[in-house]
Amino acid sequence: MHTDHAFIEGVPGALQFMYQAQGSVRTKVCDGLAVANELRRTDPEAFDLLSTVHFTHALRTVHYDARGDYCHLGAQHDGVFEDCHTHPILELGADGEVAKVIHSETKRGVAAVPFDVYPQAMRAYTAWMRMVEDERFVRWVDWPEHTMLVTNNHRVLHGRATQPLNGTERCMVWGYAYQHISELRYRLLKQQALERSGVSDAWTTRLPNQLVADLCRLREM
Repeated sequence: MHTDHAFIEGVPGALQFMYQAQGSVRTKVCDGLAVANELRRTDPEAFDLLSTVHFTHALRTVHYDARGDYCHLGAQHDGVFEDCHTHPILELGADGEVAKVIHSETKRGVAAVPFDVYPQAMRAYTAWMRMVEDERFVRWVDWPEHTMLVTNNHRVLHGRATQPLNGTERCMVWGYAYQHISELRYRLLKQQALERSGVSDAWTTRLPNQLVADLCRLREM
């Protein structure tokens, strides 16, 4: 179970769009926020370590072959790039709540964890690894051909999908949206909804989010 872009500074992919273009499959997802909150409740030391100790994810031009398996294309072909990101597994916001889950065991690099906390940090990481596979937090999802999964990549972890039946070649197309772009699109749609109810957007564009939210609540009353 993993989130995407763990190896990229800032983890840009907030919304993840995965379109199953060919071949019906099943896949699994995990609520990383639920896991983090359960860990905070049952093992606060592990939660504190995962939200403060820095782990590394790194990648150099790893792609997938036709079967969906990892395929390293070497270091000399065109398009080689390097990514390395060192960070806590759980990123907290200013209010102390979990703002982002950043985890991918297959892309984890060498852990430059301070010697005095290394055993405790790895114990916490092992507990996390087990919990993100725990059936309490994982759900299997049917993923028919020509359907799309849209997930919050800062919260939801996903696993590898099954192979299609009858030997059908699987083809999946994916893309991402930055968090600020998604939020601003949502803000625009809310303003347009207000305009339909008689509130002109000639001036709502200058309002902060708090006031736009208040106007939306008044409209719904």
